[in-house]
Amino acid sequence: MKYLLFPGRHLVNTRFQEEYLTRVLQVPLDRLAFHDEAAARAGLLDTVVFAITSANRENSRFNAVPFFVRAIGVDRFARGVSAALGTSYRVFGIPHFPPTKRFARNIVQEIEEQTEGRLELTPENAAVVCSTPDVIEQFQALGFAVLPAELGEPEEMRPLTPIRVLQRAATLGDAWRDDPELRRSLAPATFSLWNDFPEVPRRVARLFRDPLLNDSGDLTGTRNYAVYTWGMSRPDLIERKYQDVRPAIVEGRIVDEGCADGALLVPIARDFPDSDLIGIEITGEYLAQCHERRRRGDFGGTYTHFHQRNLMEDLFEPGSIDTTLCNSTTHEIWSYGDGAASLVAYLERKARQTRVGGRIGIRDVVGSEGPDRQVFLWCDCDDGSNEDVHKEMANETDLARHLKGLSTAARFRRFARDFLSEDRAAGRRGPESAIAFDERRVAGRDYFVLRLKDAAEFLGHKDYLENWRSEMHEEFAFWGLSAWKQALSRVGFRLLETPASPDLGTRVYVNPWIVENRYQGKVGLFALEGADLRPIDWPPTNIVLVGEKV
Repeated sequence: MKYLLFPGRHLVNTRFQEEYLTRVLQVPLDRLAFHDEAAARAGLLDTVVFAITSANRENSRFNAVPFFVRAIGVDRFARGVSAALGTSYRVFGIPHFPPTKRFARNIVQEIEEQTEGRLELTPENAAVVCSTPDVIEQFQALGFAVLPAELGEPEEMRPLTPIRVLQRAATLGDAWRDDPELRRSLAPATFSLWNDFPEVPRRVARLFRDPLLNDSGDLTGTRNYAVYTWGMSRPDLIERKYQDVRPAIVEGRIVDEGCADGALLVPIARDFPDSDLIGIEITGEYLAQCHERRRRGDFGGTYTHFHQRNLMEDLFEPGSIDTTLCNSTTHEIWSYGDGAASLVAYLERKARQTRVGGRIGIRDVVGSEGPDRQVFLWCDCDDGSNEDVHKEMANETDLARHLKGLSTAARFRRFARDFLSEDRAAGRRGPESAIAFDERRVAGRDYFVLRLKDAAEFLGHKDYLENWRSEMHEEFAFWGLSAWKQALSRVGFRLLETPASPDLGTRVYVNPWIVENRYQGKVGLFALEGADLRPIDWPPTNIVLVGEKV
């Protein structure tokens, strides 16, 4: 038996692919002029092996179509070709492999493993159809003959590749059916598939138009999600977050917006088993972790569902949500959007979607009152190196190691240079966002003199070393408590405060763990009183806001 291996994401199948397979499956490869000598060994092909790559990845522009839909589409496509030519086919889902030099070898090995060794594709029994130059090189290095598909056509007649077809569909939205070029380009099998699954072209359009997502479905390409998840979803931290927002929760439809890996919904499912829990997350990596939690039963019998959505869109019908929870999301809306304008627009949407008597619970980082107050920041200069402060590193691991070796004072200098620098260069932030500071020596000790807001930004960021580049895009200290209260009141929420129970309701606080483990002995904060420096309170680290829709 002779095989034709057809690897790819198979997001769509095209008419060209249908015509191409029909052509090459009927002709011995040694008669196709564009093949090398290795092709002649393959003879007449009779079985097509479809390898659907990145089968376990979705919710990104790179993989905008779920695997089960891709598999159905390939089966429909292959049945048409098989029926016309009398050939057979196999379909395999290949898990996501990083784009290394072993990519082609991994595909072949995965097929062998999935068939328990019964299907071993070799240069002697198989050829490959592929139009991606890097992948072509890898298969050729393994000795396979490669049919270049679209790449082998004359440039002036070259058809749209599948990803170009998908991009065109994304720009058209619901009008995709009526576009002449798409009707010419899509294989009938894909056309019928999209008619049967109309949510697929809608999802494609949503993912491609979302301005916050990169191609892999993430906010940033520099975030290490394993490290970030451990830092944000430790059991002790999740319990603290839950206790902070617990007073905001009323039964019914409970939405966790920016739910990350879904960890906060676990105790909510425990305590509100009769409610409907909905997680909203924009990043594909976290969405996959949410689905894994659901698969292993972390939410018990409570109904849970997850959506990949941009929080700046209208997500629910007006008055349809009982509780909206926002944990560590509002600072990202501010940071990756247009600052105050984006955050106010977000709060207005939350007010619209919440029923009268329903609640919003926000827990996040926070700024100080009097952000422009001048303060003196002491940073230890003897707890690490003060050399090569601004050294550039090739990857995040090396950068984290370098930053860890710097003294606290040197790390402040690095922070002052890096903070929001890329955003200013791109025009997303103005010059006022730069960290401006002077240096002054008082009573034999060196201090950085700067605004309280800027000092608070450094204190909040200085220990996030593993995701330094990602964190340098995020502002923490933009609003103090009074600004938050004003914003929520304006959009229609009445703030719930409980003076008799200071640990419940709306408040700001300083996390004692952060003071003990990240501040003491490393930094100090002072204000000038007369001719002397006096220590001042640490800026608050967290805010909890509980608002009721009126």
